[in-house]
Amino acid sequence: MSPMPRYRRWQIMALDKNMLNIEHLVSTIDDPAIFAKRDGGDGWNISEILGHLADTDSYFLARARALAEGGEPPQGSGKSVDERVKEAGYAEQDAVELLQRWLNASAAYHEYLSSLPDDEELWERPGCAADGGGFTLNDQLVLSAYHDLDHLHQIVKIIRY
Repeated sequence: MSPMPRYRRWQIMALDKNMLNIEHLVSTIDDPAIFAKRDGGDGWNISEILGHLADTDSYFLARARALAEGGEPPQGSGKSVDERVKEAGYAEQDAVELLQRWLNASAAYHEYLSSLPDDEELWERPGCAADGGGFTLNDQLVLSAYHDLDHLHQIVKIIRY
C-alpha cells in the first residue's frame, strides 16, 4: 500500500495548522502601526499578504476542481503576483476583513482537498500545457503548504521588526 494517502493527510493538516497560526497572529496584533509595516523596503504589508493568500487559495481551489473533474485549469492573468496585489489595492484594505476572506477561501480549499478520494491516478493527473503541464494535485498540495508557511514567516518578520 502506498504511503501517499497518509502524506496527503499530513499536508492538509499542515495547511490547517498554517491557517490557525496566521489567524492567531493577525487577530492578536494590538498595535495598529504593525499593519502599516512592510516586509522590507518594497515588501508587502499584512493586508497585501492576506489578500494574496485569499486569491491564491481561490485559484488553487478552482485548479483542483478542474484537475479532479477533468476540465481545463484556470488560466493566469499573465501579470506578476506583485502587479495583481497592487492592482487589487490590498495595501489600503482592512487586514481583519482580508483575514476573514482568506479564512473562508482556505477552508473551502482544504475541505475540497479532504473530500477527494485516495486515487493515485487522480492525484497524479497532470495539468494541461497552459497550466504549466505536468503539475499535479500532489504537487499543488505540497506547494500550498509551503506557500502558506512562507507567508506565515513573512508576517512573523513584520511583527517582529
